[in-house]
Amino acid sequence: MRKLAVYLLLASLLLANSYDNGMEAYKNKDYKSAMDSFKIAVNNGDNKAMLNIGIMYANGDGVNKDQKKAFEWFQKAADAGNSFAWFKLGNIYASGVIVKQDFKKAFKWFEKAANAGNSEAQYNLGYFYTGGIGVKRDLKLSAKWYEKAAISGNINAQLNLGFMYIGGQGVKVDYKKASFWIKKAKDTGSPKAQVMWDQFKLEKYQ
Repeated sequence: MRKLAVYLLLASLLLANSYDNGMEAYKNKDYKSAMDSFKIAVNNGDNKAMLNIGIMYANGDGVNKDQKKAFEWFQKAADAGNSFAWFKLGNIYASGVIVKQDFKKAFKWFEKAANAGNSEAQYNLGYFYTGGIGVKRDLKLSAKWYEKAAISGNINAQLNLGFMYIGGQGVKVDYKKASFWIKKAKDTGSPKAQVMWDQFKLEKYQ
């Protein structure tokens, strides 16, 4: 009985550490060991391991490059609750490279990822609402999602939100807020932000 308890403890530790072992092997470009460890983690329901197997197939890391298999693993990870896999599926459906382009499905996956805090997905929602891509055009919601992404440091969102405040799109015209967000982007060295900063003479609104 004691031997069984020790065995079960060791087995649980192996499963718990398999993802970390896989990541360590992957960083060292030992892709075979990485895949073996990730598959053990997958058997324990680890959605991060599912995601990484998808990435390995997408990149051809230690396996033949296979975008369909990558998609299948991203789908498994997404179904298991991995928020980055939600974002990956959004990109796949938006691009139409692996599966038929479907902006409604892309929006659905981006929305899940955005609500989980993914700033790139938040930016994409802002973009989709701006253009009415896969969803009814709504500039107020566009500004809302751009702001969430901008707060997280997304430079493109900061630029777009700043421009919306300049043009009064989905928000009231507010050059002070425009100046605030465009300066955020400018301070990262963004050439686009510098052009907007100079063009609209935003320094005087600081």
